[in-house]
Amino acid sequence: MRALSGWSVTDLNGDLAAGITLAAIAIPEQMATARLGGFAPQVGSFTFVAGSVAFALLGANRQLSAGADSTITPLFAGGLALIAASGSPHYLALAAMLALMVGLLVALSGVFRLGWIADLLSVPVTTGFLAGIS
Repeated sequence: MRALSGWSVTDLNGDLAAGITLAAIAIPEQMATARLGGFAPQVGSFTFVAGSVAFALLGANRQLSAGADSTITPLFAGGLALIAASGSPHYLALAAMLALMVGLLVALSGVFRLGWIADLLSVPVTTGFLAGIS
């Protein structure tokens, strides 16, 4: 929340334009990502709102947008498909549990300063991954 300390009413026009632009891009993207994972489209909107609020409270970058990612969703859904059928009563609960477990691993990686592991990836691998995402 420190990022908002210098905010003033004169910033409102730019922030509104940025918010509308982000909504035009993120809402359809999050709905499609949710469908890709076997969830209802509104689940994508919920993840976007939850991720954005959490990052606004805990993050350090004002320009970052947080939400479900279409490159990870097939892996996530594939892991869930091994233990529950899409649309079953257990699927959503298991998805929430998996998301919490992944979040815990990411938080522990930050606490134990394990970011150096990413330096082991070669530049061509990282470039290829980022090109695939784009």
